Amino acid sequence: MKIYFLIVFFLASGIIIFSQNPVQTVRGSVLDATTKAPLPGANVVLEETGGGTTTNMDGQFELKGVPVGRYTLQVRFIGYEPAVIPELLVGSGKEVVVNVEMEEAVSNLKEVVISSGYRKDRPVNSMAVVSARTFSVEEARRYAGALDDPGRMAGNFSGVTTAGINNNAIVVRGNAPKGLLWRLEGVDIPVPSHFSGSNVAGGGGLTMFSGQMLANSEFYTGAFPAEYGNATAGVFDMRLRNGNNQKQEFAAQVGVQGVEAAAEGPFRKKSGGSYLFNYRYSTMALIFGFLPETREGTEIPVYQDLSFKVNMPAGDLGIFSLWGIGGLSKSTSNGFDRQDKWTYPEDREKMRFEYNMGAMGVTHKKALSENTYLNSTLAVNAGQHVYSEKIRLDANDPEVLTPKLFVENVEGKLAFSSVLTSKVNSRLSMKGGVDAGNLFFDLTGDTRMPQSGDYVSFLAGEGRSWLLSANAQAKYMIVNNLFFTAGVNASWLDMNDEFRVEPRVSAAWQLHPNHRISAGYGNHSQIEPLFVYFVSRYHDETGAVIHPNQRLKRMGAHHFVLGYDWSPVKNFRIKIEPYYQMLYDVPVEAGTAYSMLNFRSDWTFDKLLVNEGSGRNMGVDVTIERFLKDGYYYMITGSVYDSQYTGGDGVERRSRYDGEYVANILGGKEWLVRGKNLLGANFKVTFMGPFWYHPVDEEATVTAGEIVYDDDLPFVDRHSSLETLTDFTLTYRINASKTSSVFAFQVKNLAGRQYQGKRFNLMSREIENEFFYSAIPFVSYKIEF
Repeated sequence: MKIYFLIVFFLASGIIIFSQNPVQTVRGSVLDATTKAPLPGANVVLEETGGGTTTNMDGQFELKGVPVGRYTLQVRFIGYEPAVIPELLVGSGKEVVVNVEMEEAVSNLKEVVISSGYRKDRPVNSMAVVSARTFSVEEARRYAGALDDPGRMAGNFSGVTTAGINNNAIVVRGNAPKGLLWRLEGVDIPVPSHFSGSNVAGGGGLTMFSGQMLANSEFYTGAFPAEYGNATAGVFDMRLRNGNNQKQEFAAQVGVQGVEAAAEGPFRKKSGGSYLFNYRYSTMALIFGFLPETREGTEIPVYQDLSFKVNMPAGDLGIFSLWGIGGLSKSTSNGFDRQDKWTYPEDREKMRFEYNMGAMGVTHKKALSENTYLNSTLAVNAGQHVYSEKIRLDANDPEVLTPKLFVENVEGKLAFSSVLTSKVNSRLSMKGGVDAGNLFFDLTGDTRMPQSGDYVSFLAGEGRSWLLSANAQAKYMIVNNLFFTAGVNASWLDMNDEFRVEPRVSAAWQLHPNHRISAGYGNHSQIEPLFVYFVSRYHDETGAVIHPNQRLKRMGAHHFVLGYDWSPVKNFRIKIEPYYQMLYDVPVEAGTAYSMLNFRSDWTFDKLLVNEGSGRNMGVDVTIERFLKDGYYYMITGSVYDSQYTGGDGVERRSRYDGEYVANILGGKEWLVRGKNLLGANFKVTFMGPFWYHPVDEEATVTAGEIVYDDDLPFVDRHSSLETLTDFTLTYRINASKTSSVFAFQVKNLAGRQYQGKRFNLMSREIENEFFYSAIPFVSYKIEF
């Protein structure tokens, strides 16, 4: 570690000594948001300098010699709504490449002007009206607690709660994290997080690809547009950026989270094509390999990931891109082979957990005419979970390990998606598409029964199933400040031969440049994890293996959302969104309080389910935000909500994820040092109501020697009514003439604690509360050149 800090010190010293007045190139393209057609002659201006240019015949622009710092980029074009890119960070290590998409105005008789009603958080997707937010990769690094992780970044938004300090699972408006849909380059993918499902289904430890691979992405919390199917809670729609097609650029990073290397550039000059890739390997895996004293009893996480995108313009044939992400993650713990070290049950267990995931696809984009654009993707993805537990039962012979649990699940999909966008005129635009997914799976699960001690199979299944869907939607501008959208998503799941038609409608009225009212409704559905459908039973008469859950219908949800946006001054906004979500056909266990709405993680899942449950989530989300300008920003988000469910016994109760409230206060300040370097300090404080648990069955726990919860008293217990979490980030960017160095010091859980659950002390024979007290520091150094 001393050598590491010395290297970093000398690198930084050299950069500081030899750098003088660094500048950079800002360039990009201006396109029609619907047809992706270039807009020649658009006026592009940097607000802070007054310098500007116009786009050429291909809609491209270039601003050379821009001093490093923060800027606001304004784009104006006659007949189009103005576009503004705020918070643009210009550093000396890499060119800044910006792609601006502009919406056509209803009236094109005169040039429009920038107004204070502009909001940088509005989604690029013109069909998205309510409960939608776009965010940049730069924000994921800057915001305290985000840890360069898009999943944790979303936890800053109103209506969203993360499921724990040590994972990035997202709870949206009281819904279980498994209800969130992850999309990449237009196709659905498995959860792209290392150690996904280890604690919470739907989340993991760290997103599998570096944030610097992403273009601006979008996050939806309700009533999402018709193009999104198979989701009831929310949608995370991510896009990979293109590499620099004019200049070779490189980056390397060393930090607690991992060692990274990245490269991008053109295949050959003036070809328009580019490549981009990033590789990361966990730093902890490197360190633990040299520390033999940590090998016994310590859980050792190891992970690595690779992501890439190759962009290939093909003239009249359009643009092709080959992209992919992949990650391997493994966590092991050997426990102790000495009884005097068996303080908790896990101390006598040997555990192995693996999550391996990959997705790769080919995307084709082509303008079919001046007003029509086609975007198609063919992709394949797969995710593998392996979980094994072996336990030492004999204190007199503690080296003998007895199998306790083994699960291996492989789920994947061959997917095709195609979206056709057409602009009929300045008032009417239409969008439609198809999604075809051939699901494949191979599921195995064996466990030792606690009563009999028999080691039996509880999960078995392999095969394929189709999930097909088609969608159509339209947006109509009644006048320049009033529009509505309408759409429908139709889908068929051949596993149970279920066909669904789900309508979506929304409207927005900009009644004043600073005031906007919106409303939206959507009917949505989602399949359960495939292991739910393949719980195994033996037929009473034939003895054959059957799957009673295979005929389950998909859970459905009605979303109702209202929205009010107020921007009294430029770079500031207040947003209020009341919502109501009604869930139906929820899989539950007949005669019990069990419901899939409360699902967290269960490696021994073997329940027989019926679609007789329901639920509701209602609340109000509030956001007060001052965008980054003049060196500072802040955001206050708050949600008050109520989450209820009805299980298989017909009784309505609070759900596991009914935290009742969550509030985030975050902000930051940047200082320009010596006219070229950037020092930033950011903080975040979270106040939230903890989630609910079953109380512990004390008698059964003592008998079993491990925690046993009382299923007859669902979700009546939590350790307190308030949790407080504090995060802090300090960054320093040093801009030399051709390189940038970024030092980052991030601390998660700076002050506070989070409840982890109950655990049984084998030595004292007592039940204890388990809290996560420790601050988690992340130190990194990154160089761009």
